[in-house]
Amino acid sequence: MRRRDFILALGGAAAVATVPLAAAGEDYPSRAITLIVNFPPGGSTDAMARILREPLTQGLGGNIIIDNRGGAGGTTGAAAVANAKPDGYTLLLSVNSSLITNKFLQKNFPFDPRTAFAPITLTSDVALVLAVHPSLPVHDVSELIEYAKKNPGKLAYGSAGIGTMHHIMGELIKQKTGIEMVHVPYRGGAPLMQDLIAGNVKVSFNTLPTALPQAQAGMIRIIAVAEKARLPELPDIPTIDETIGGVVNIGWNGLLAPAGTPAPIIDKLNAVAVAAVKTPDVIAKMKLQGLHAMSSTPAEFASLIAREVDHWAAIIPGIGIQPD
Repeated sequence: MRRRDFILALGGAAAVATVPLAAAGEDYPSRAITLIVNFPPGGSTDAMARILREPLTQGLGGNIIIDNRGGAGGTTGAAAVANAKPDGYTLLLSVNSSLITNKFLQKNFPFDPRTAFAPITLTSDVALVLAVHPSLPVHDVSELIEYAKKNPGKLAYGSAGIGTMHHIMGELIKQKTGIEMVHVPYRGGAPLMQDLIAGNVKVSFNTLPTALPQAQAGMIRIIAVAEKARLPELPDIPTIDETIGGVVNIGWNGLLAPAGTPAPIIDKLNAVAVAAVKTPDVIAKMKLQGLHAMSSTPAEFASLIAREVDHWAAIIPGIGIQPD
C-alpha cells in the first residue's frame, strides 16, 4: 500500500466538499498572510513551509510570511492559529502529532483538534526513522533491544517533543519489548539532531528530511524506519515493524486555518496549495528533503483528523505515558 493510501485510509470516506458562497473571498488576499510553523527552523515542517512559500505567494497574489513558533511539541504554534481571527490571514502548517497525539499526552491541552481548525489540504507525508550515534554498537532493532537489555537504564532516546510521533514510537518499543530507555524531549527535530550528532543522546527518532543528510555524511546511523513499508530512499533499511510488530508511524504535514474561516477562502487556499504540491518543481524540492507530496480535499483532511483522534485514543492510554 502506498503511503498516501495508508494515511488516507485511516480517514475513511470523504465528507461532502465545502461549497463556495457567492463572491466572498474574491478579494482575498488583500494583505500579507502569516503562515505559522509550529516547530523551530530546520525540521521537516519548516522545510515544507519554505518549499511552499513561493508557489503559494504566486498563486494567491499575496505575500506569505513564515513565523516559526516552536514549543510544547508543536502545541504552542497550533494553539496560536486556533485562537486567531478566522479571516484567512493566519494559517498553520503542522505535523499531525501536534494536533492529535499531543491531546492525550499534555495536561490542559488547549483545543479540540476536530473543531478548532478548518483543514485546507494535506501537503506531504512525514516518514520517521530510528537513528543512533555511530559510537553505539548497534546496527538494527534486534541489536538495540539486546544492548538495552544488557545495559538497563543506560540508554536514553530523544524526540522532537512530548506527544510527537517520535515520543509515541519510543514508548511503543519500550512497551512491546520491555526494554528501558529514558525519554529526552527536545523543542523540535533540529535541536534533537544537533545533540544526536554530538553524542549527547545516543538513540533518537527523526524525520527523514532531518536524518538523511546526516546519515549520508556518516554523522549518524539509521537502523530502521518507523513506517508500514521500507522507504524508497532507504530500500535496504528494514522497518521496525519487521522486528516489533505494530510500531508504525502515521505522519503527515498539512495546511490549516482557524475554524470559522469562510468556505470560499478555504476553497481558494485548497486550489492553490494542491496545484503547488503537484508541480514538478515542488515535488523535486520535496524529494531532496525526503518529503513526498500529498494533497486532499478539505473534507478528506477533516475526516482524517477525526478518525486519527479516535485511533490514538484507543492506543495511547495503554502505552503508559503520563500527561505532562
